Amino acid sequence: MVSCWCARRVSSLDPAQMRGNTLTFDTQFWGLPATQAALTAWINSALEEDTATRDLTAPLLKVPGSLGDEDKLAGTGVITAKQCGVICGLEAVRKTFEILDPNLEVTYTLKDGSVVSKGDRVFVANSAAVNLLAGERTALNICGHLSGIATATADLVKIAEEIAIFDTRKTIPGIRKFQKYAVTVGGGKNHRMSLSEFPMFKENHRALLQHLYPSFSADPQMEVAWIKEALLKNRYQGPISIEVEDEESLRACLIEGIEMILVDNVSPGELGEWLKRAQADGIPIDKSRLEASGGIDIQSLKGHAESGVGRISVGSITHSSAIFDLSMSVEPFEGRREISHD
Repeated sequence: MVSCWCARRVSSLDPAQMRGNTLTFDTQFWGLPATQAALTAWINSALEEDTATRDLTAPLLKVPGSLGDEDKLAGTGVITAKQCGVICGLEAVRKTFEILDPNLEVTYTLKDGSVVSKGDRVFVANSAAVNLLAGERTALNICGHLSGIATATADLVKIAEEIAIFDTRKTIPGIRKFQKYAVTVGGGKNHRMSLSEFPMFKENHRALLQHLYPSFSADPQMEVAWIKEALLKNRYQGPISIEVEDEESLRACLIEGIEMILVDNVSPGELGEWLKRAQADGIPIDKSRLEASGGIDIQSLKGHAESGVGRISVGSITHSSAIFDLSMSVEPFEGRREISHD
């Protein structure tokens, strides 16, 4: 688990590099206009779901004797890690509070990919206490979700060593790009983002093909050759992925040079035997083209990593990762800050 390696803090930044009013983030992802638009929509939806601007509790926290909203209590929000792991999604934290207060002051923030221990500060900002309380749950929910994915991925990457860990399309609708980004923050790799990225012939596709062409059922190599030829006729020249669950289909894909061979629901021992026989028969094997999948978790990962594949896809890192435990305290702000109420 992460707790055995997080003390290395391999990707955390020097605190001197993390001070200022602007969050340092991965501009290759967070800096894209499309990402910022999707992030804003996600946060606004969450804030509206929480009726964050119609809170019946926090607005009572006014400076005693004030006549209106002009003397709202100033606060400092401090987000702290309550476990060991990898932090991801801090741009979402900043954006959440900035939507509620355009004059937000970020005074300390880690960078996505920072490895933290229990008790470490993750993010500190100044605003009106009412704004910090309004955005608290949204910020923690998003950052906790993405950090959970990054942490789970890092656990798998640690065990897999040189074997690449890939995600799948088993994601929450509408936030796939953020979940897949979190996988990369944890050291994993992204499988295809959508159906249009490259063709993948899975179990259902092959079953339907064999219904259309019954001879394929008894001759996987004929089926694989047909797939290649059909794609070429449609002017497709990129990589092809085919899912296999039997030895003959695996051998057909190896012989035909399929770029990504997805070996699904096959035990590591059985796959190892298949590959030994193929190698003995002189069939070329490139492990970088072989991918194990199908219910693989942290307990079974080691066996699959030793089976002879170069890739392992794990759907659970996006659909079942535990939320990373974060907490936020809101303390009275001791400085002299003018707080906007626009």
